[in-house]
Amino acid sequence: MIKNLLDLIVSHGDRGTVVPFTRINDLKRNMIDLKNGDYHTDWLNRMANYITNDKNKFMPPDLNFVPCSLISIIRSSPKVILGFNYNDKLIDCVVPPHYTDFHLNCDKIEHYICDYLSPLGFSVKGVHTLPQKMLAVHCGLGLYGRNNICYNNEFGSYMQIMSYVSDLPCDETNWFPLRRMEICENCGACVSSCPTGAIDPKRQLINSDKCITYKNESTGEFPEWIDKYAHNSIIGCTKCQDCCPANSINKNHVIMGVTFTEEETSEILSHRDNVSYTDSLTAKIEATGIPPECIPFLHRNLAMLLQRHNL
Repeated sequence: MIKNLLDLIVSHGDRGTVVPFTRINDLKRNMIDLKNGDYHTDWLNRMANYITNDKNKFMPPDLNFVPCSLISIIRSSPKVILGFNYNDKLIDCVVPPHYTDFHLNCDKIEHYICDYLSPLGFSVKGVHTLPQKMLAVHCGLGLYGRNNICYNNEFGSYMQIMSYVSDLPCDETNWFPLRRMEICENCGACVSSCPTGAIDPKRQLINSDKCITYKNESTGEFPEWIDKYAHNSIIGCTKCQDCCPANSINKNHVIMGVTFTEEETSEILSHRDNVSYTDSLTAKIEATGIPPECIPFLHRNLAMLLQRHNL
């Protein structure tokens, strides 16, 4: 049954693995070890709390079955270019791999798995607060880079990682140790390219307090120590991925997305918290595929990218 499920996943262009739900205890131990190490950051503490909390905060609140298995799935994901017309110039802004239509793709995968499992008497539910990269590496779907991003031999880092729980029975399967790509040992490309010095070769984890990705997805103003030329993406950051040799066959996986007019760009830049965009602009922003939780930062991040272009 599991083999047929994995074949189905491949037929949709995705890759996946099923492991026993009891492996959640390994993930908990991994996160506790990291939290108790030298990596005390707000981001790590929040992630660890989801899975190590006694109330199992990572589980969907509406789960109506007893989970027996964890399903880790990866899907190819391109870099997307959004266009913004401003001061009679067209400025291209990058959305890194992983972000675009993430929730939509999670739902699509859940639906086709559900269509297969339901007639067999089983259920499936997406879980978004697991350490998804960690699970994927343990399952053999990828390896870590020095930048803590997960890489797959086929997709590089141009992919989305989704996790699901199911009551589908699963016996013991392959469970690999957390590993880094061999090419990282003699390569410092991401260390040199990081615009904020967040990647320290002496650390197991990057310093998320310095990582511009997390600053791009946090509330408030950017710290003054971040140079305007460090900003390179409308959300996230692409610097450590663009330079990585493991992305040599995927770095041209780029598609053109939505282009905003001068009026629309101006409306975004003048946006204020708790004020809605016009209906037409709201629909256009939704069409970009940017996750809803990142939309509140769109005006601030765009303003910084325009500063980089001296506009």
